Amino acid sequence: MPSHAFEIVNVFAETTFGGNPLAVFTDARSLPDVSMQALARQLNLSETVFVLPSTQANARLRIFTPAHELPFAGHPTLGAAAVLYRQQGLGDAFTLETKAGVIPIAHQDGLFTLQANPAHERDAGLAIDAAAAMLGLPAAAIAAPPSWLDTGSEQLLIQASSRAAVLAARPVPALFARDACLRPGRSVAYLWHEADKLATVRLFFEQDGAVLEDPGTGSACANLGGWCSLHQRYPLQWRVEQGAVLQRPNVLHLTVDGQRRIYVGGRVIPVARGEFVL
Repeated sequence: MPSHAFEIVNVFAETTFGGNPLAVFTDARSLPDVSMQALARQLNLSETVFVLPSTQANARLRIFTPAHELPFAGHPTLGAAAVLYRQQGLGDAFTLETKAGVIPIAHQDGLFTLQANPAHERDAGLAIDAAAAMLGLPAAAIAAPPSWLDTGSEQLLIQASSRAAVLAARPVPALFARDACLRPGRSVAYLWHEADKLATVRLFFEQDGAVLEDPGTGSACANLGGWCSLHQRYPLQWRVEQGAVLQRPNVLHLTVDGQRRIYVGGRVIPVARGEFVL
């Protein structure tokens, strides 16, 4: 029976059991799409990434949640980058192909950093009080009307008025599925607050009628950088903390330089490896 090697790594991890877990299948050439989706559902992590050859970059990535494929996600891209860096002896600068385009990767002193695509923003048509109700918060907890941001994976960004408001959010599933809906079957929102170069963030998404939370989200961090680039809040270097409510601390590093280029970085800790038999 054919077997498929994989590794488990924790991305955006400062300690062994921190970060966001990721499965990396390092050679997916013989896996059809249906098997990739089935493996992602079986492993039931936020995302599972499958590595394929590329004619444009050092490797091509297919990224799956348990429910669907994503064009881009930060923690799978950086997790795969760390695994390939170690396995293939890649240099400190290389590229990975995703469905959202070719992503430059840099490595320095154990920190892997991706350069995100330029940002696009569109109005969400969602009032502050409606956004607050969706998140189970008072209207005063929301600092500005939400908008949709896209640097590779479009998400609803909502600025909170305080760190406490971010941590207090308890989304209402019916309202969330309606008001954070990108398209049928895909509802997602990123709640954030920043003070003194420290951002506290949470990402929520709907799955099978429930609102779940992701412990560490690189694509949303890139979208936050995109919002800052479009709203004249650059250059900047922020530490971004996520996963506190889940007791799964994640630390992301967000940079937007003077040319509005967006960078998201983090550390990756390998924790397991094995083979999946199909």
